[in-house]
Parts: sequence; structure tokens; C-alpha cells
Amino acid sequence: MNDGGCLHVVGGHLCVEGCDTVSLAERFGTPLYVMSEAQLRANCRALRAAFERHWHGPVDLLPSLKANYVLAVRAVLNSEGAGCDVFGGNELATALRAGVPAGQISVNGSAKSPDLLRAAVMAGATITLDSAQELDSVSAITAELDTVARVRLRIRPDHASLTERSDFFPDMAIRDAAQLYKPGIEPEAAREIGLRALRDQRVQMTGLMTHLGRHSAAPAVWAKMAAGFGETVVSLCKAWAPWRPMELDIGGGFPAPRDPTHPERREAEPIDRYADAIATSLRTSLAAGGVVPDGIALQIEPGRSLFADAGVHLSRVVHVKAQARPVTSTWVEVDTTEMFMPDLLMEHAYFRPVFASRADAPVVGSVHIVGISCNFDLIARDVPAPAVAAGDVVAFLDTGAYQDAAASNFNVLARPGTVLVSGNRARLVKRHETVGEVLARDEPSAADVSF
Repeated sequence: MNDGGCLHVVGGHLCVEGCDTVSLAERFGTPLYVMSEAQLRANCRALRAAFERHWHGPVDLLPSLKANYVLAVRAVLNSEGAGCDVFGGNELATALRAGVPAGQISVNGSAKSPDLLRAAVMAGATITLDSAQELDSVSAITAELDTVARVRLRIRPDHASLTERSDFFPDMAIRDAAQLYKPGIEPEAAREIGLRALRDQRVQMTGLMTHLGRHSAAPAVWAKMAAGFGETVVSLCKAWAPWRPMELDIGGGFPAPRDPTHPERREAEPIDRYADAIATSLRTSLAAGGVVPDGIALQIEPGRSLFADAGVHLSRVVHVKAQARPVTSTWVEVDTTEMFMPDLLMEHAYFRPVFASRADAPVVGSVHIVGISCNFDLIARDVPAPAVAAGDVVAFLDTGAYQDAAASNFNVLARPGTVLVSGNRARLVKRHETVGEVLARDEPSAADVSF
């Protein structure tokens, strides 16, 4: 195969950039996460260029740290000039440790603790407020420290026109499913919080943020979401006149090219289609309400669209099992698990399997690929497969976003390491976990505690 990006076949083996995945499996062991530096850089530049083309103004990339927080991966994004969006104190600490400039960090999320808000203020990060209580805390902290904090409000528009079905909640319209997600302030409450922030001399309100989210892969739906956000921005600007936003953040959720989460396994439209739909719709909505978009920075928080196709997950076949009755089946048992690709469970994702050590071999039948946990662990069903044997390497595509970050230790499984590929060079940037580390928090000899 040649996906037009970092993946191609040489000598019957799947390669990531200039590195043979079979050799990577032998050198570093399996299971293993592999990230392509070239694909990551290409995605970063393509996202920025697409939105700049249609926004006609400055565009800031604030990739979601939660999608992939491997420090070496983050260093690549630093060199591309990207900031980041963080959720919670640990993510803020990770971003700062990774060298992300504090001025390029958005501290997001609901129910932020006073300690987190204090750390954000002291670091100089932008705080994306989610409630009046958070504004109260920021005001108290800035008064105590005799400093000024940059804030913006996270808005949850009504999206009344979004009657299309949500990919995440197929029995619900997007307008209803969007109201289930906890972060965000409804517009009327935001109006009052914003007025208070504007009266506070120690608070600089720089803009507004929303999270459009991956409820649909249809660019037309994204255009409607952007228009709804624009209408809300216009309403708030009128209430806060003469205030005008310096930045508008539309969040993330743009699908990756092969779109593993699409319920019908369809590939996504090119990113330029989404950028056009979103940026053009937002600009039009703002201008119609009297808010001139020129000079306002557009901020985006890509996760899957940035990381997913930069990553593959390598596994080795440990056993092939077949049965004739009552149903003819062949199971290819591999040394990884859905616990290391958790979107198989959380979002019913499909990570396309490639038999990396037999990438150009003819198909001889259909198999189920299953993992090593005691769950069903059905990684892929009815996969066209060549003749497969123990020791073969299987690669699961599009695993660069969220899979490493959300992997679990179910069955006391030690989580895999991560390799970063740069051309024909590869280095281990996150080592394999050990069973000792899995159990390191346990205190088996601790004295009984009375309550």
C-alpha cells in the first residue's frame, strides 16, 4: 500500500517513512506504538494552511494535549510553533515540562480547582472559563498576586438548527447530544459572566471558545455549527459593546483522513473542505451581525486530524486458531489488546489492520483478529487475510491519537512503549511499562486503617 503519506510497502513489508515495521517490531518489541515525525509535521502544516486560506487572517494551532502527550511528540509540535489545549492540572504541568510557551496554552475543562487556576495564572497561560465560580477564583488569585490574568469564556451555543443525527449518539439529534457534554456556558449566563469579567481590572478577556465536536463528518454540518457559534458571538459582542474578541477558538473534532470513528467506515473529506465550511460560515455569520472578522485570530484544537494517521500500532501474531463447527472461523491471536486501542470500545472505532510482514501477499481467506485480554477483545472482524502464521507482524493504522493516552492496565497488562520515526531513523521515546510499575502504587504490607 501507499497511503500518500508516511506508509508504503517495500519488499513485502509495511514501512513507516524509511523504517520497516517488521524490523521495528524485532528491535523494540511488541506491542508498540509508532509515530511518524514527517506525517505529524505535514498534518500540522496542512491544518494551519487550510484554515488560513479560508479565514483570511491569523490561525493558531492549539492541539489537544490529551490526544497524545508523549513528550518527544510534543517537542515536534513545539518546533512547528503550535501551542496546546490542556484539561486539568496534570496536563498543564505536562505542557510546561514539554516546553510549550505558557502564552500558547489554553487551560480548559470544567470544575477547575483553585490550585489549577493559581498555577495557570502564575504560569501566564490563558484560562478558558467554564463558570462564574471560576471567574471568582481567578479574581481572588489575581488580587492576591497583584497580577493580571488572560481569560476567555467557553460557550455552549443552542445549535437549535442541528437536527441531524449524531455519530456518537445515533438516537439523538446533534443539538440534543451537544447539551450532554459538561463543559461550556449557556449564552445567557455567559452574558453576565462576561460583564463581570470586563469590569475586573485584573482580568483581560481575550475571546470566546466553543467545541464544535465530531458529531458528524459532513462539512455542511460543521458549517451550521460554526454559524451557530458566530451568532452567539455577535449576541455577546452587542451585550458587551464596545468589546471585540481578539481570538475565537472553535475547538477540535475534525476527522482523520481514514476516519476510524465513522460508523459506516467512510473516509473523511479533505481537511480543506472542513476549513472552508467552518471558516467561511463563521466569517459570514460574524459579518452579518456587524462583527468584522478581520484581525481576529482563529484558534483550532485538532486531535485526531493531527495525530491519528501519524501513528500505527504494531503487534505480533502469537497463535492462529481455526474451527469448523458450529461456525467456521479462524482467529488470529495477537499480543496486543483493545485495552491498548481503547477507542475500539469507547467509540466503536475501526483501526484498519495490515499484515505488515506479508503486506503484498495474496488474500486466502477471512479471519478475526483478537487480543490477549479476557474480554471479547475482538479487534477486527472478517478481515481479508493472507496465509498468516505465528510471528507475523500486524499493524493497526490511525492509532496516533488517544490510544496510547487512554491505554489501561486491565489484566495487569503493562502498557506499550512508543517509537518516533524520522526518515530512516527510529528511537524509543517512551519505554515499555513493567509489571513492577503497574503495581508500584500498591501497599500490600500497610497496616489496617480503622474508620
